[in-house]
Amino acid sequence: MKTSVIFLSIVGLLLTGWQSRCSAKDSKKERGPDMKSSQQSVSVNHEWGTLKEVVVGRGEDMVLPSYCDAVSFIYDPKYIEMMKKDGGKPVSEVEPESAKMVVEQINGLAKALEKRGVIVHRPRRLTHPAEKGYLADVQKGSFFLMARDPILVIGNNVIETAIKIPFRAKERYAIRPIIRERIKGTGTKHVAVPAVSPAFREDGIYLEGGDVMLNGYEIYVGNSGRGSNKAGIEWLQNYLGPEYKVREIKLNPEFEHLDCVLALLRPGLGLICRKGILSELPESLRNWDFVEVSVDEAKKLGANCLVLDDKTVIMAEHQHRIAEALRKKGHNVIEIPYDQVVTWGGGFRCSHHPLRRESKLER
Repeated sequence: MKTSVIFLSIVGLLLTGWQSRCSAKDSKKERGPDMKSSQQSVSVNHEWGTLKEVVVGRGEDMVLPSYCDAVSFIYDPKYIEMMKKDGGKPVSEVEPESAKMVVEQINGLAKALEKRGVIVHRPRRLTHPAEKGYLADVQKGSFFLMARDPILVIGNNVIETAIKIPFRAKERYAIRPIIRERIKGTGTKHVAVPAVSPAFREDGIYLEGGDVMLNGYEIYVGNSGRGSNKAGIEWLQNYLGPEYKVREIKLNPEFEHLDCVLALLRPGLGLICRKGILSELPESLRNWDFVEVSVDEAKKLGANCLVLDDKTVIMAEHQHRIAEALRKKGHNVIEIPYDQVVTWGGGFRCSHHPLRRESKLER
C-alpha cells in the first residue's frame, strides 16, 4: 500500500511538472514574442518615432455590449435597440461574417508589423469566469480590439487607464501580463489610475488612451465628455509632474476620442478634422501643416492611423483620398483593408499601443 502511494505521488509530481511546462508554453504563446527579445526600457515620447515594439488588439471573443443607462449618452441611438436585444451575445452569433473578417484584418495588421521587424505582443484571452464576467451586472460585453485605450505609455511610464464604458474595464486583465513580464529589470514605472465607481458617475476620474497624444514633454488630452474628463487630465498632470505640460483639447461630442479627429505624423505635419475640435489648438500645434479630414471621413476613422516612423503611415484603404493628400506632402502611405474593424469602432491607432518608439526627447 505504501509503495502504491509513493508511486502515485511520483506520477502526480511528474504530471504537475508536465502541466506547468505546458502552461508556461501556452502563456508564452498568448503573450506573443519571447519577453527576453527586448530588454530595453519601455519608452514612447512622440507620436511619430520609429515603431519598435507594440501591443496589437485581437478580434476573438467579441461579445456585444448590453445597454447601460450610466453610459447611454456614449452610444449612437441607432445601436441602442440592438444592444437591448442582443447585448451579451457573441458577435460570431449575431454577425458571423463580420466577426470572421475582424479577426482576419487585425491579425493581418499584426503580421504586417512583424514583417517590418516590429516586436508584436497580443492581449491574452480571458478564460476565468470571474474575469470574463467582470462588471457584467453593470454592462455585459467584451472587445479586445482596441489596445490603445486600457494603457498609456508616456516616457518610461506605463499607466493603466480608467475607461468610461463599464464592459471595457476588463481589458486591463488581458494586457497586464504583457506589461508585468516586459518591464522586469528595465526600471519602467507601472501605475494605475484610481478605479472608478461601479456606478460610473460623472465625478469619476476617467482617462483613456485614445484621447492622449505625445509631443515630447507636451501631452495633449481630448475631452469630449464621452471618454477622458477634467479629473483624468488633472490626475495625469499631477502624476507626470511639472516636467510635463498636459494640455486639454475640447472635442465635439460627436467624436469620442482625440485620435478620431487628430493625428501627428511627423514634426509639423498632421491630419485634422477641425469641426471635431471645439477649443483652440495648443500653441505648439497652431502652425502645423494639416491635411483636412471631413466630418464624414472622421466618423469612418480617417484620421485614425498607425504611424510607423516620421515618413510612413498605415491607413485603411477606404480612406484613399486622405492617403493621396499625404503622398502629395511627401509622406509614404501603406493602405490595407480595415473596414470591418472600423465598423466596430476602432481604427489603426485604436488597434495598437506602442511600447517603444525611437525618438529624441528634447526640451
